[in-house]
Amino acid sequence: ILRVLRVVRFATELKKVVYLIIGSCNSFFWTMVLLALLVYALAIFFTQLIADCHDHHGPDAVEQWEELRGFFGSTFTSCLTLYKAVSGGVEWGDVSTPVMEHISPAFAVFFVSYSLFAMLVVLNLVTGVFVDGAMRLSRADKESELLSRAYKLFKQTDQDCSGDITWLEFQERLETPEMSDFFEALEISTARADDLFRLIDSSEDGKLSPEELVAGGLMLQGPAKAIDVAALGEYLRKSVESMKADLRSLESTTSRFSR
Repeated sequence: ILRVLRVVRFATELKKVVYLIIGSCNSFFWTMVLLALLVYALAIFFTQLIADCHDHHGPDAVEQWEELRGFFGSTFTSCLTLYKAVSGGVEWGDVSTPVMEHISPAFAVFFVSYSLFAMLVVLNLVTGVFVDGAMRLSRADKESELLSRAYKLFKQTDQDCSGDITWLEFQERLETPEMSDFFEALEISTARADDLFRLIDSSEDGKLSPEELVAGGLMLQGPAKAIDVAALGEYLRKSVESMKADLRSLESTTSRFSR
């Protein structure tokens, strides 16, 4: 078992699948709880229904109800039958036919509704849980990889150990594999290194601290978020207001000189 775990640790894609299964266990558990509650509630209903109908028709109808009791003779049997009907263990038509023949044809609508809900809603919800987990795992894995590359890049670029990276130090390392990996993780060409440096230099002092490099990398990774769009809109609004104030000041100064 230990050897298998070592293999999983070094196989990146296999490790992601294992992490995905572990990370989705919580959502998967509650989805199964929902399905179990649905099956259990219906099992009680059918078990009681078959028992009442059997008692109503008396002992002369024992052979007639034998098939129904095979499907819904007890709560456990009913649960197993209903689960088989949506998991492929038995065709739901084979289960519904004796109920429709001996009780009421209206139960066809009931079984169709149950099958549609269980297969198209509950079971597809399980698939959605795994897909959502895969997307979250992928984002987290990319962020973790980016953080690792950013810290590794900073240590190798900060040649004078000053705790900051200047533009000259940044430019000298553009052709290194570490810098190429960092730009690849951000999905940015190294030709735009100047733009990248200015964007993540939040202090505007011409130097990058480790925090600025990491925070800037995370900010630029992936599509823009709502907060990024809102921040850009706020910045543009303030810029327009500042320009209007400058224009009013310029007009006032021009009018005084014209007099």
